Amino acid sequence: MDFKSRIDPSRNTVGSIYRDAQISGEKGVVIGDVNHEIKKDLVKDINEAIEQGTKEMGDKPFYLAIYEKYDLMLKRGLVRIRKITKYRPYPEQDSMVFHAFPNGDVYFCWELPHRSQMLNMLMNPGLFDETVLDPIRRWENMQLEYFGFTKDENGNWVENMFYQGDQLMGSKDGEKKVKIVMI
Repeated sequence: MDFKSRIDPSRNTVGSIYRDAQISGEKGVVIGDVNHEIKKDLVKDINEAIEQGTKEMGDKPFYLAIYEKYDLMLKRGLVRIRKITKYRPYPEQDSMVFHAFPNGDVYFCWELPHRSQMLNMLMNPGLFDETVLDPIRRWENMQLEYFGFTKDENGNWVENMFYQGDQLMGSKDGEKKVKIVMI
């Protein structure tokens, strides 16, 4: 396996340095806080993933799911995973989902924080905007229609092909853009 940095191939990744230090029993190893750099590059990662999805999917629309979670091995390590799919992903904690079309239109579907953050937000509704709390309440109540799903004849949740609730973020034509509130 390759544990070299993609940015600077002469350096190992933070995870491999930490793992090697744990295995060898090294004391006093300080791993820098990479969260600031990862958070700063969210928009760049979204744009790169949309470009990648456009190349992979060609003339077909696709979904981009961004999953962010804190790595349990690293005290302050944030992991970002990008997934490109043909089908609408199921709404999960720590997820942000976009729907991209070949004509350049990109729609924001939803963003859900970590479960512990959701509970804290719901217990302190006065501290958060209603537009942030509404999706969390609907997720908690299994109101998946809000996220673009419907039940089939067997009672299973499936993608609603007629759903139009996603918000346009931007397009090649320079149409209206939606401001995303980061939690």
